[in-house]
Amino acid sequence: MTNNNNYDKQAFEEAFDEVHMKFILNLPDEELASSDRIFFQLEQAWWFYDDFICDANTATAKKLPRFKHMKPFSLAMFNFSPLLQPMLDEFDTMYAEFSKYKRSISTYGTILLNAEGTKIALCRNWKGKSWTLPGGKVNQNESGKDAAARETYEETGFDPDSEKGLCFEWRERRERGEIVEELLLLNNNNDDYFQDEEELLPWKSLQDGDKLVYTEKDTNKRRTCYVCRGVPENFPFEPVARKEVAEVAFYDFNSLPKNNYGLMPFIGQLKRWIKRDNKKRGIKSREESRAGSRSKNQTPSKQHNETSSPTRKGSAP
Repeated sequence: MTNNNNYDKQAFEEAFDEVHMKFILNLPDEELASSDRIFFQLEQAWWFYDDFICDANTATAKKLPRFKHMKPFSLAMFNFSPLLQPMLDEFDTMYAEFSKYKRSISTYGTILLNAEGTKIALCRNWKGKSWTLPGGKVNQNESGKDAAARETYEETGFDPDSEKGLCFEWRERRERGEIVEELLLLNNNNDDYFQDEEELLPWKSLQDGDKLVYTEKDTNKRRTCYVCRGVPENFPFEPVARKEVAEVAFYDFNSLPKNNYGLMPFIGQLKRWIKRDNKKRGIKSREESRAGSRSKNQTPSKQHNETSSPTRKGSAP
């Protein structure tokens, strides 16, 4: 809790009563018997309290205490709730078990690449300096691939499956046969942006064949990311979820931010994926293009008078 001893106690009790009724009071007995389920509910309750009650533009909201972390909020709710009070003595043990379990939960996300495959979109965490890939945990009855698309949309505003937001609007316009000028402008009028004339958008929806996976050694946590290539570099990224992501930006593979997490274990297999994808598309890698350019600029020898053919600008780092 913030160091605000002058908060309005009556307003605080009324706010907590609202949160308690919404998230705790009607929990089934089987969920109240599970510490994991209790704390997942409390996590949702904490976000609701902070985002919609404390952030409300009212005089009362300004008098409420803030909780910087989930644990003190959960402890306050344990003290407040008649359903949770009987478990108060076990709070520390229950929270420790929940934290350990949460760190081991598999996550699903997306690797957003530009058309050339030379840049990757990363998210800077809220009020932090670290950069990572968009992604998160699956919801109930949700597939990993659907979770990856949903989390990516929530954290960036870009939907790789083109079912939400601006991506959905562009897909609808393309289905009606319209020219989406924004796509051409975002890609500097690159005629090669669409690999296939029949494609509606310059990227494909998430595919199982484009899945990269690694498992953390210390927690056995499995991280899965689906590669989505063809994202416009100037796409107007705008996080949909509140207070999760502060900024989304493209980074060249040769200048990735030093302060990053959950990224480097994917880089090796991602470069191999790009190499295979370049081969399918008939695109030369960045190194091959540079080598070809150097060869082209060399003076031909007497034995070899052939002129090097122009190379198409490619991508893999």
